[in-house]
Amino acid sequence: MDRKTLLADFIKTEIIRNRNAQLDESEDLLGAGILDSLSILKLVAHIDESFGIEIPDEDVVYENFHSLKAIVDYLQKFP
Repeated sequence: MDRKTLLADFIKTEIIRNRNAQLDESEDLLGAGILDSLSILKLVAHIDESFGIEIPDEDVVYENFHSLKAIVDYLQKFP
């Protein structure tokens, strides 16, 4: 599976807690209240565990985490 699918599955199952939830890749996850500070920390830990990518604290900003597309685009920086 690709990163986008794995991240969407994680957000649906671990954060929204509804595997059948609809998640548009452009949806503002922060504005919609899907992600908050605690769930972003869970997501960052998941990215580290699943992809071996350590995200620096200074990169945990709105621009990188406001949507599924933004997260996937940010992770493109890492091989």
